[in-house]
Amino acid sequence: MLLGIETSTKNCSIALFKDGVQLGAHDERGDRFVHGERLHVMIQELLHEHGAIPKDLSGIIVGEGPGSYTGLRIGTSTAKGLAFALNIPMYAVPTLACFDFSSFESNYCISVLDARRDEVFAQVWHKASRGFEASGPIEAVIVDAQSWDHLRGESVTVIGDCAEKMAELLSPLPAHWTIVPTAFPSASAMHTFLGPNLAPVDTAYFEPFYLKDFVAEKSKKKYL
Repeated sequence: MLLGIETSTKNCSIALFKDGVQLGAHDERGDRFVHGERLHVMIQELLHEHGAIPKDLSGIIVGEGPGSYTGLRIGTSTAKGLAFALNIPMYAVPTLACFDFSSFESNYCISVLDARRDEVFAQVWHKASRGFEASGPIEAVIVDAQSWDHLRGESVTVIGDCAEKMAELLSPLPAHWTIVPTAFPSASAMHTFLGPNLAPVDTAYFEPFYLKDFVAEKSKKKYL
């Protein structure tokens, strides 16, 4: 039994898999990060729903990023703690692949996560015989009307957690492009990675894939 954890955005997400089949999943999100408060409780609840206990787990899959520093560190520390405590392997999968691409009929998909201002974390996917496959690296992209210019004549679906931002920055949108309503990466999409090619990471030395250096924001709180 495998537990998936995806916390790179404001969506705190977990899923439980057995023999390649999803048993259940929980997703919670809000205007602020609930991960620190809710992640462990969600895991307990999901295991209980399926008559399982932590010792029934054979591995942990974590979304490696990019994404929020806060979210990634909470998800990674939880995954490491469980892996060490239960003496089970830990696996890492790219967050930008943790979307449901199955219903898209376009030839290409661009998955994006908000990186603030006019920037996004993005990856391009190309439709192949067995679904969408990565067609380029994960990048930090400053978005404007010329972004992904080589795909302007293709049918493209854009999916991510910043649909309104993408619609504004890509305007005018090419004729065969579609921006789906805001969607968040989810642990339930990790089923696409299950199989013999899923290799464990070194739990002790694993670090999230931040892509960009951390920049601290000035507190908005007013002090006397």
